[in-house]
Amino acid sequence: MPGTRTAVVIEDDADIGRLIDAVLGLSGVAVRLAATGTGGVEAVRSHSPDIVILDYGLPDINGLEVIARIRSFSNVHILMLTGREDLSETLMAAGANAVMTKPFRPRALRTRIEETLGLQHEQL
Repeated sequence: MPGTRTAVVIEDDADIGRLIDAVLGLSGVAVRLAATGTGGVEAVRSHSPDIVILDYGLPDINGLEVIARIRSFSNVHILMLTGREDLSETLMAAGANAVMTKPFRPRALRTRIEETLGLQHEQL
C-alpha cells in the first residue's frame, strides 16, 4: 500500500525477530528480517528502509561493524538492541540513533518506533 513504512530487523534470535515483526506489524510497518550482520547490511542496501532495528550480538559481525557498514552508504535511523547497558555510549558514538536494552517491553519498542517514524499510535 502507498506510504507503507519499511524496517529491516537484523536479529539472529528467531523468537525475538518474530516478536519485533509482530510489534511492527501492529503499526503497519513492513519488515525484512535478516539473521546475520552481512545479510542485514545487504537488506538495508536493497530495501532502503525507514528504520533499522539492530541486535548487537550477531553470529558473523557485531553491531558496531554493521553500523559502520550501513553508515558508509545510508543515514537510516538505527535503533540498537543489546543486553549490554555498558555499550550504549559506544553504540551512539558509532552512529546508532537510539539504544534499547534487552529485555525490552514490546509496547516500549512500538512506541519508540512509532515516534521515530511519525506514526499515529492506536490503543489496543
